[in-house]
Amino acid sequence: MDEIARYRMRVLAVVAVSLFVALGARLWYLQVMISEQAVAAAASNITRVIDVPAPRGRILDVEGRTLVGNRLTTMITINPRELEEADLDAVDRRRMLTRIAVEVNRSGQLLKVSDIEASLADRAFGYYDDIPIALDVSEDLLVFFGERRDLYPGVTVVDSTVRSYLYGDLATHVLGWVGPVNEAELLSRHTSPGKEYRLRDEIGKAGIELMFEDDLRGVAGRRVVEVDRRGEIVRERKDLFFAPIPGDDVILTLDIDVQWLVETELERSVELARAVQPEREEGSSEDPAAFVVPGGAVVILDPVSGSVVAMASYPSYDPNESIGGFSVDRWNELNDPANDLPMFNRAIQGEYAPGSTFKLFTAHAAWHEDVFGVGRVPEADELWDDPGSYFLQSCRADAEEQEEEASGCVFKNAGSKTYENVDLPRSLTVSSDVYYYTIGESVYINPLHTETAIQEAATSYGLGYKSGVPLPFEQDGFMPTPANRKQRHEDNPVAFPFGEWYSGDNVNTAIGQGDVLVTPIQLANAYATFANGGTRMAPTVVGRVVDRDGETLRVIGARAVSQVEIDPEFRELVLEGLSGVTADPEGTAYWAFNSTATNGTYFPLEEFPVAAKTGTAEVRGKADTSLFAAFGPAYAPTHVMVAVMEEAGFGSQVAAPLVARVMEPVLTGTVDEAPTAAVRYARSAALPLCASWYEWITGDTLERLKGVDPTADPASGPVLDADGIVRVRGERVDCGPLVDELIANLGTTDG
Repeated sequence: MDEIARYRMRVLAVVAVSLFVALGARLWYLQVMISEQAVAAAASNITRVIDVPAPRGRILDVEGRTLVGNRLTTMITINPRELEEADLDAVDRRRMLTRIAVEVNRSGQLLKVSDIEASLADRAFGYYDDIPIALDVSEDLLVFFGERRDLYPGVTVVDSTVRSYLYGDLATHVLGWVGPVNEAELLSRHTSPGKEYRLRDEIGKAGIELMFEDDLRGVAGRRVVEVDRRGEIVRERKDLFFAPIPGDDVILTLDIDVQWLVETELERSVELARAVQPEREEGSSEDPAAFVVPGGAVVILDPVSGSVVAMASYPSYDPNESIGGFSVDRWNELNDPANDLPMFNRAIQGEYAPGSTFKLFTAHAAWHEDVFGVGRVPEADELWDDPGSYFLQSCRADAEEQEEEASGCVFKNAGSKTYENVDLPRSLTVSSDVYYYTIGESVYINPLHTETAIQEAATSYGLGYKSGVPLPFEQDGFMPTPANRKQRHEDNPVAFPFGEWYSGDNVNTAIGQGDVLVTPIQLANAYATFANGGTRMAPTVVGRVVDRDGETLRVIGARAVSQVEIDPEFRELVLEGLSGVTADPEGTAYWAFNSTATNGTYFPLEEFPVAAKTGTAEVRGKADTSLFAAFGPAYAPTHVMVAVMEEAGFGSQVAAPLVARVMEPVLTGTVDEAPTAAVRYARSAALPLCASWYEWITGDTLERLKGVDPTADPASGPVLDADGIVRVRGERVDCGPLVDELIANLGTTDG
């Protein structure tokens, strides 16, 4: 028995030793072989990584002035985890959110409990995120909530960086706006390394903010904090901090001073046109359509480089409203046709019949297709009397006897006006429709000519195709041909019940009517192509991309798309005719450039001749679209400008005066400096005080001086000094120029 017991003890000893050896080996492995990995794993269990958003790059104009930057804002956030751990019942939670809304409203900003609930329910935020519920709140709330953390669990008031559009709604459609990235964008967006997105990150939604998103977006930084078992932050690991890298700056070709001038005159033109009562045509029993003028657009290009100097669309909106996200109601307002679609960029998305501005391309086709001097079409230099109406050759016999029964056979000038001694230049100067009706039918029915010569000439200038401007959502217009008319009908006979093409269709096309559609940027670029001698450029709004130190990273540069062959003799004749539009007393835009009575100006045509073409496009059931295309100086052009005004009337009466008022300071170098949004607010706030000051200095008494306190605190509101200087939020407004400008504008409007 003793031997058996000793044997058993030896076995147990071996087992015990084996277990201790295995345990020791494991401890040695953990402590020596993988100690570093174990430490890292342990650290990861008690650390949290917090992304630090990188500031977006700035957007600057051609002179380096900041149009879009970043600014600090004070915002209120709620942490869902801390709110839940506070263990509030539904009633207490509602009371707390109500108190938050009340305090925010008292500070001067509207906030509803439903807004807070919607923010907390937003799936873009996580359980541990600090969810913003109110932006741009008073800094007083920082102290209020900071001293009452026990009453407002999870509520924090912090400073954050948001986008700042320094010129307010100026150039909005070019600049665009930013908003939280959505799931569709997360799936479709291809990002550069280090610039990956998470839900609630900001992303460009329109304009330059969208198209140059990858340049403007910076590389996010990283903070690492240690937390205890309850999730409370113990300390921040400074050694693991990674600073965010700001995005790159984008320098535009836009001149903000010219942009300000264009937008001011565009809005003014809309108001002037709306105030006009349309006259009933002689012999008509129907009242004409009212000048509703729901919107308009202006584009100015450098014809040599293709750079966009200014681009405006009316109505507009303030991209600063997008900070924190548009409310549902505001978003619907901005995209409601009843509000004339403020977010719709008419300069690149609006499609309009070009009217008589299209005659340049019909003339090009006629000259280069050898149409002049063939059949009914006179030689280009032959003086010919325009009878005021044109009868199609295919139905002339029917129309001569009883014109009123010749539906679709008779085409007339506006008001059936007749013209004597018309040749190619004069046809453009006086805008003879009959001259181009004749060309339009001859091109189509004469077997010597290519039946689509007019359309081919227009497309060579870029009409019917996207211009290539680096802005989103550009439309391509439409250039009708017999082939695509037939194809449309076959594809959708309900929407397009007619598939045949007739002589009358070609006649309408020749004067930019029928189904012809162009965008303002297309029309401007087409005229720029003629102005520079035939090089069609791809318009650009961006000159280069630079880093924060100003070092150039990428030059966008001019980009030629194609070359249009323009016969020099033809170009001289057309320049003569287009220059006559503004300089010849019979020119359709003569009064816009030689009088202020029609809201135009006395333009220095001797020094800066302007070549131009008016356009008036008929729209069924509505007032005409007013168009005007111009470039100057005519023989060495530096600027091309196109204006389009919806439902505004004749091009000579609305669009032409607008262009004249803008082109004069642009060509003479007298464009005023554009005010920032802060300056515009200051001027608006100062106006009542300036009006009182003006009344005082022009009166016979000094009684009003008693109410002026030059030593008052500027922070208390607008303050007027005795010398006519108003101080508003750090801005200084001189009443003299402000009142002079107001009086000048009132005088012009009355005239």
